[in-house]
Amino acid sequence: MKKKILCVILVVLCAILGFSGCGLGSYVDNAGDKNSSNGSTGGDKPDNPGGDPEQTNHNYTAYVFLNNAPYNPGNDTVTVVWRNDYEIVRRELRSDGSADAGELDGDYNVYLEGLPSKYTYNPNENNAVGFVDITDTNDNPYAGRRVDINLRTVKEPERGTGEGLYLDGGCYYVRYDGTYRAVINGANKCKYYEYTPTAEGYYSIVSWVSVYDDEVNPLIDIYQGTTGWKNFSRTIDAGGASLTGGFTKNFRYEVRIDKSEVGNAFTFAVRADSKQGEYPVYVDFAITYEGDYIGSNSDIRVQVAKQAKFKAREPYVNEHFEFADVGTKIFDSTKYRYNPDTGRYHYYSLELFPDGYKDGALTYEAGYGPVLLCAITPQIPSFLITTLYNANVVGTNSSNWLMLYNMWIEEEGKYAVLNYTDFIRKDYYRVCNSQGYCYVTPELVQFLQKFAENHSLYTDGVGPGENTPEDLGYISDQDGLWLFACGFYTA
Repeated sequence: MKKKILCVILVVLCAILGFSGCGLGSYVDNAGDKNSSNGSTGGDKPDNPGGDPEQTNHNYTAYVFLNNAPYNPGNDTVTVVWRNDYEIVRRELRSDGSADAGELDGDYNVYLEGLPSKYTYNPNENNAVGFVDITDTNDNPYAGRRVDINLRTVKEPERGTGEGLYLDGGCYYVRYDGTYRAVINGANKCKYYEYTPTAEGYYSIVSWVSVYDDEVNPLIDIYQGTTGWKNFSRTIDAGGASLTGGFTKNFRYEVRIDKSEVGNAFTFAVRADSKQGEYPVYVDFAITYEGDYIGSNSDIRVQVAKQAKFKAREPYVNEHFEFADVGTKIFDSTKYRYNPDTGRYHYYSLELFPDGYKDGALTYEAGYGPVLLCAITPQIPSFLITTLYNANVVGTNSSNWLMLYNMWIEEEGKYAVLNYTDFIRKDYYRVCNSQGYCYVTPELVQFLQKFAENHSLYTDGVGPGENTPEDLGYISDQDGLWLFACGFYTA
């Protein structure tokens, strides 16, 4: 089986954006073998690494560095490749870490072949430019013909096998930023990593898979939760380097870690698709600190209900509460509709209610059936983790699920934490009937939809959390995620 070395640099950027599924810390690894916690990185392009070799001609050249010094390949045959749409030029790397392609014409992507497996680099970021503009700081139009390639040493996690989602099941434990390698043994196989950041900051997760080999497509699965409770959030497989029509599409994920999240554990999984179906493939990735961040987790916005005005009626004699899936385990948003005349959401069906629906002294127009209610204190059959009222204390770590992190505020172009604790436990609890049900309002629909998305109640079949609707066999359309907690009284 042909082995492919796939360079994924996950430059883990986890902040409140939601990594509540994946996080990064303060370790900075320019050289690949020193641990630092100063919260600053020299980057992969150090200034004049190992000095600045003099170049007296206009040739296209490449210089390879390791630990900020010229890299000597020794007995290994390492080849530098210059490639564009018209030609490919190869030159063997010399003992002084340089290669000279001579006089070429135009712009080229530059990458390496034959690099020893203990090293990695970004094969997609090195570009040779035939001519550059003259500026106040550059009077050499040929300066872009030189390319510096900076190697990193692949690090080992502190412990684990990578096989399980939790530490006691083998999840890799990673303490420091740096470059790591995941061995992917088959389709739909992955390696799990748990990372605990030690400093707030701005991070990125960027895969460094060669778009020129175009044989492997890297993916990263993001998880939300804590060390003891994890839920799949989403898969990222785009945003980074790719070629038009190519199989390899590098991902990019950016995360900002607020000071309130420092010390929390973040989990992610690395996997890959092989174009030829050949495994194993080797996925290299790097966790990299990008800079300081004063986070949105400091921007906590307490939500106050504005529409919780009317107490829900008590059930009539012989009525019982029916949840919105109506016994089918399917939540269908098309079956529920807001009626501006009543100011309520209703179970809607022209087939079932062609002549409207009589609700005590009220009669609703055709199609509109029973009024929709939300279960605030009762147990929800499709969501056995907690009740909404008790969602402020979940799991062994007493997590507050009524605090929704990484919520995008469109009109402000920023993220914030939305605190719905009093919204549910005071405002809507106050208008519940004696059984703990309240009327559904537009703002309550908005909360329930965000709650379902933020806590990944549905994950399209990928790693559902225990006792979530998906785990319990329920399905929903995207617009109906909020229905998990809703239903109506019926005889």
